[in-house]
Amino acid sequence: MLTEERRAKVLAEIKRHQFISVNQLSRIFNVHGTTIRRDLDELEEQGKVIRIHGGVVPSDVKQEEPTFNERETEKIEEKIRIGQYAATLIKNGECIILDSGTTTLQIARSLNALKNIRNVTVITNDVNIASFLRGNNRITTVVTGGTLFHDSFMLNGQITNETIAKLNVDKGFIATPALDIETGVNHFNELLVSAKRGMVQAASQKIVVADHSKIGHRALYPFLPLNEIDTLITDDKADPLLLKQLKTNGIKRIKTV
Repeated sequence: MLTEERRAKVLAEIKRHQFISVNQLSRIFNVHGTTIRRDLDELEEQGKVIRIHGGVVPSDVKQEEPTFNERETEKIEEKIRIGQYAATLIKNGECIILDSGTTTLQIARSLNALKNIRNVTVITNDVNIASFLRGNNRITTVVTGGTLFHDSFMLNGQITNETIAKLNVDKGFIATPALDIETGVNHFNELLVSAKRGMVQAASQKIVVADHSKIGHRALYPFLPLNEIDTLITDDKADPLLLKQLKTNGIKRIKTV
């Protein structure tokens, strides 16, 4: 394969995965890592990729989530439908975790509107979710504590992690900016991964909520493999081929709404 042809294909792989390591590219193209590094040096010089710790991403990829205000209105109809369905999975007497996020906020909104819900405990590290559930005497709201991230209304850090580590809940509803068919649930920010891992470990049922724009993308820090996901709830715009691959690779149940 000619050098330019290989580099074009390397770039295509990077765009397809959104994040990929040198070792992965080396295996895909059956060339030495040094060759891949030269390819990446050239692609970076052309402004097409960005080298980051552990691998490479396309130059136009977002390496961090937008702020809450930016995310709140994105795919809002899809998030509302996901939230409505997710709320129906919550049974009277259950303890659940709602991860911080705009999709999990829609779960809280829908749960709050269910008149037949009784004696449910919601544990969250999201100030918005806790505020929204205030005053509902059918739901006990527990806030994890921690350091407030002002642009997302999220609580995180050592206090958050220590609180979550003591929990044992029926269901955990986990939000994510990236769900990859190989590495599972990913996040851009390593500071947030510890709390999410703790939520996963605390939950008997692990339920991932993600609109279609998150599926097929990879971020730097994986925290939940596909074969540990009990249910993925997404919207009906998700690519059927990607959903089939996710199920083949380990997700037990996928619900589109």
